[in-house]
Amino acid sequence: MLKKVITAIVSTLIFGAVMGLVNYLTSPISDFNNFWLPAVYFALYSAPVYLIGGIPISYLIERLLKKLNFNSDIARHYTKYGLFILVGIIVGIFYVLILKISGNQSNQELLVYLVGGVLASLIFYYVSLVFNREKVN
Repeated sequence: MLKKVITAIVSTLIFGAVMGLVNYLTSPISDFNNFWLPAVYFALYSAPVYLIGGIPISYLIERLLKKLNFNSDIARHYTKYGLFILVGIIVGIFYVLILKISGNQSNQELLVYLVGGVLASLIFYYVSLVFNREKVN
């Protein structure tokens, strides 16, 4: 459990930094606050999603994969990869639906939120791979 919490915290920091960098690179004004301020906001908004949603969903995916009992590590990796992408898409769609209900979303932003959800889920996946890495002698 502690590994998953650490994975969620590290993923939050990485996701915030990546989104801050995207904001900095796409901003017409090269101000240092165009990186840090959005990075902090993205981290603050994504932390509950990672902690409340990412950890349980990660456990569910692992339980599902144990039941499937793969013979190949490559098949297991790509199935887990695909499931994390699917979860990222679902989270993006859920966020878009919330924005549509509140009336604050346009159709052009749909792809941005889907890509953001997939990016966040893949960051969680790869950080968990790093923390669950077995030592090879």
